[in-house]
Amino acid sequence: TLSPFMTVEDVRCYLNLSTSKAYALTHQKGFPVCRFGSSIRIPREAFLLWVQQMSSIPENLIVA
Repeated sequence: TLSPFMTVEDVRCYLNLSTSKAYALTHQKGFPVCRFGSSIRIPREAFLLWVQQMSSIPENLIVA
């Protein structure tokens, strides 16, 4: 089973980003993140919802 939390490396791989961009996301307002001392964890469900909210589908690709 998947852990309910992701690491920055998990986010980096999921979004195909550089490590620095993935860490930058953790400082972005509205990005779901939990900090435990120097450890950063991202709640998986909140992250997937954030990705969905940040994604847009061009009008010409929407099928009615």
